[in-house]
Amino acid sequence: MDRALSMIELLAEEGHLNVTQLAERLGTGKATAFRLAHTLMARGWMCQDADRRYRLGPGILGVAARTQAGRDVRADLRPVLEALHEETGETIHLTKLDGRQVVYLEQIISSKPVRSVAMLGGRSPAHCVSPGLAQLAALPADHVDWVLEEPLQRYTDMSMTDPEEVRAELEQVRGRGYAVNLGSFRPDVGGVGTAVTDADGYPIAGLSVCVPVYRLKELDTGALGQLLLDATRDAQERLHINA
Repeated sequence: MDRALSMIELLAEEGHLNVTQLAERLGTGKATAFRLAHTLMARGWMCQDADRRYRLGPGILGVAARTQAGRDVRADLRPVLEALHEETGETIHLTKLDGRQVVYLEQIISSKPVRSVAMLGGRSPAHCVSPGLAQLAALPADHVDWVLEEPLQRYTDMSMTDPEEVRAELEQVRGRGYAVNLGSFRPDVGGVGTAVTDADGYPIAGLSVCVPVYRLKELDTGALGQLLLDATRDAQERLHINA
């Protein structure tokens, strides 16, 4: 356990290390370092890049994000998620923007036969999902510039890869107050999302209704957006935020 924790601390400090480097810094053999790394990978606490170097994975980053968001945020907003779920019958997500991605903090899964499910602690690219776009739209311009300075990956035919296209979309999100995704990350999964912001307008969480794309196209996204805007106001009141 001590070695595994030391390995996590090493990657937190140095970012990326290969198995030889891990073994040297831990003072172990490569076989031991390899076994530890793959155990942690199986739990999602580490992952491996194409160049075979290891880095921290979504499991541990999700734990960190949930801690950062605070237990009280999830507890305080649980009634908001439940109300959205009861109103829509769809999967509801609570997320937090972390860099260029969103981390899934909480969810209530739809009981419908075809539904969308995320892994708690898992991540999605912010520019491809509705709660990510909603939270990006609430960021200061220089923060958005930082998010968009790296090449944007294409995941589906609906993915936006042009930074200017994303900026234009964020402007639309600011205008209507909510974001819509029609399969930009996973081709069959869409949703509508909003950002819960602090008193200064900075995003602290995202609310979203996650719906299979074929069903979302049959729904009134404007009505879903209004539901989410009402839920966002409720969330801010529960968190004692003066919007």
